[in-house]
Amino acid sequence: MAILVDMLNILVYLPFLKADEEDIESVLKQLKKHEWFREYLIDERYRKLIVHDKDVRQLIGKFNPNKLASSSYHVKCQMKLHRVLENKLRNAG
Repeated sequence: MAILVDMLNILVYLPFLKADEEDIESVLKQLKKHEWFREYLIDERYRKLIVHDKDVRQLIGKFNPNKLASSSYHVKCQMKLHRVLENKLRNAG
């Protein structure tokens, strides 16, 4: 019975764990300061995914904008985003 209650609690709180548009915009503002991200925005294939794909936007929204100044965290985020974008392009074509 306790497991069922725990599962219900998780299901109730799961939607609140997703990044909202404010989170996404905050992180995008930080990412636009970096040359590698601006290059993604220049490439139309990546730009479409960044602007329109919900999975890509959710990933971006989960990045911590306060930690993006840290080079190790920045590289980690860059690699994650690159991997997701490449997977999306590979699966779409």
